Amino acid sequence: MEAIASSHNLDFEFFTAISQEDNETLNQYKSDLDPSHKACYVSHYILWELIAHNRYMSALILEDDVDFEIDLVSIMSKVYRVLPADWEMLYIGHCSSEGNIFFKIRQWFDNSLFQLFKSDTPACTHAYAISYSGALKLLKEIVDIKEPVDVEIVYKVRSGDIISYSIEPSAIVQWKSLDDPSDVSPGTMGPQWPLKNSTLRFLGLI
Repeated sequence: MEAIASSHNLDFEFFTAISQEDNETLNQYKSDLDPSHKACYVSHYILWELIAHNRYMSALILEDDVDFEIDLVSIMSKVYRVLPADWEMLYIGHCSSEGNIFFKIRQWFDNSLFQLFKSDTPACTHAYAISYSGALKLLKEIVDIKEPVDVEIVYKVRSGDIISYSIEPSAIVQWKSLDDPSDVSPGTMGPQWPLKNSTLRFLGLI
């Protein structure tokens, strides 16, 4: 992650995720999730609390197993020119196909491969931006959850409780490998969502 941040000249702030063995912290948050999924949920919830407390206008939340499009900064500058002002979440990376003719919002970025859609089933929490109002809403809506945090957010997106948009295809993806398993679902590989131009590959890290 530090190599990616340096290559894109981005100033990241790193936070240590809550461990599934940190019962003292996990017990402060009500949920019947198994320890690994609860630790993921609490890690994100604490970041939402931080965003709300500091009154950040917006923030980008990334998990540590991601890879970027090499021209991510250019992609995002185009996204923000067409992103509706009412946005509360923006999925820069997700684990679903958000391209659907029934969506009301669809903007092409010049002749770019990337499009912006009203979110439907974005799934995964490895790369999303959140506004201040979005953080406040998540803190209120995503409590005492019964499903993994990304699934609970999808429920709120589909019900219209959270205003969310998605970039399609993803400009930030999860990097998965057998020797670097997921902390939440070890041994689960799932599909690899390909990038057009991988930063990790450009840097010679994969």
